[in-house]
Amino acid sequence: MKRIFLLLFAAILAFSSCENLEDNSPALQGVIDSIFFKASDVRGQQNENGSFTLQGINQDEKLTLTINSGQLGVHPLGEGHPSLATYEDAGGNEYTRAPLEEGQIEITDRCISCGWLTGTFRFTGINPGIDTINVRKGFFFEVSFLDGNIDTGGSSAGYLTADVNDDPYNASSVTGELVSGSIIINGFLDSRIITIKVPANSVSGNYILPITGFSASYTNNDETTEAISGIITVNFNNTDTRKILIFFNFDTGTDLITVGRTRVDY
Repeated sequence: MKRIFLLLFAAILAFSSCENLEDNSPALQGVIDSIFFKASDVRGQQNENGSFTLQGINQDEKLTLTINSGQLGVHPLGEGHPSLATYEDAGGNEYTRAPLEEGQIEITDRCISCGWLTGTFRFTGINPGIDTINVRKGFFFEVSFLDGNIDTGGSSAGYLTADVNDDPYNASSVTGELVSGSIIINGFLDSRIITIKVPANSVSGNYILPITGFSASYTNNDETTEAISGIITVNFNNTDTRKILIFFNFDTGTDLITVGRTRVDY
């Protein structure tokens, strides 16, 4: 009886473990300095030369691993080794493995026939003349390399989210343009548009509306109302890479737009 109970307990435990793995499949995550990174979009592809590229993306960041082969075991990073690791932060700054630091990607499990890789990674990344980061406790789980679609551009083409009168607004398309010394951002959803305008040379800070050079508006069925009050917070504006992250809240008198957030390349 005791043996039956132990077998039953082991079976339940195994089933529970399988469920947890499935819930997290696929995954790519790690700790960048002291900040936990977990990708909301995980991609992979097998390249023509037999190497593999795995990529984890969220709204503001991108982490990319290129592994020279699908061989189980450690793939060193650095000079003289073909495997690579890069991290791009929300400001568009790219960090690659520091030349004098150790780093590695280890493939711990794989299924070449069904198209996935599992493993760990760690590296020290450097953006020359700017900063150094430490990436540790990196982990990728059953990342498919059959889908492709690796992003070779910025970490995000653009997004804009907010609440409009307490209803979620997640723009289906976003544009960012540099026009006559201003950055103009439009977030489109059906027949509605949220528009944010800031000076091209904006520095990080809070800007209380109304204020010269800054504006916000909401368009619904071709009727546009301008913000009469509110705040635009420029989190960063990288004029070299032309990437900007903005938070916003504003009131048009007829509509209340809150918890707004947008990041675009312009």
